[in-house]
Amino acid sequence: MANQDVTGPPASARKTSRPISRKSGDERWEELLNVSAHMFAQNGYAATSLQQIADELGILKGSIYYYIKSKGDLLYEVIRSVYWDGFERFQSYSQASGTGLELLAKAIEGHAVFLVEHLTATSVYLHEFERLEPAQREQLTEYDYRQLVSDLIRRGQEDGSVRRDVDPSVAALAILGSINWIYRWYRAGSKTPEEIGREFAKIFVTGLAAG
Repeated sequence: MANQDVTGPPASARKTSRPISRKSGDERWEELLNVSAHMFAQNGYAATSLQQIADELGILKGSIYYYIKSKGDLLYEVIRSVYWDGFERFQSYSQASGTGLELLAKAIEGHAVFLVEHLTATSVYLHEFERLEPAQREQLTEYDYRQLVSDLIRRGQEDGSVRRDVDPSVAALAILGSINWIYRWYRAGSKTPEEIGREFAKIFVTGLAAG
């Protein structure tokens, strides 16, 4: 998942961590996020009201305001949660040892598995991201998936595992664009998340591998 270019040091070299939320560990908060994600994905953000979410949870609408100030804040928290979960997993692969191509394969496979396992929240992220306030979008693109992929491709070019005639930025767009589309076609039971991840990794690694 990625939405815009970023500048600064390579993402693989950054020391990043998820911002701590005062609501971390609150089971009711987690339930609110899950229900909201399902309703935003099923009905669309614009067509979903806080009253409908409260009814689905079996609580008073006013109780939701303990956690957020507006429906827009709730959308941000849904997207923020899946963004950081995915980013931290992706980053863990990119910071391991191995050639750039080996790490890219692991990152592609892991990201595909993550998206299959989080289809609902992913669909909200990809459909509703532009509804966030500009400042909120900035917070979520400071550490961009696209930069992580580009960094791994450049690392592979430097160590000789990736072809030098490949444009890292264009390749990163192709990789993420293909993987992100999983949420549109995946159906449970067709293949396991791991099988899909391996297929994606094989396709891209074959095309990027140095001869």
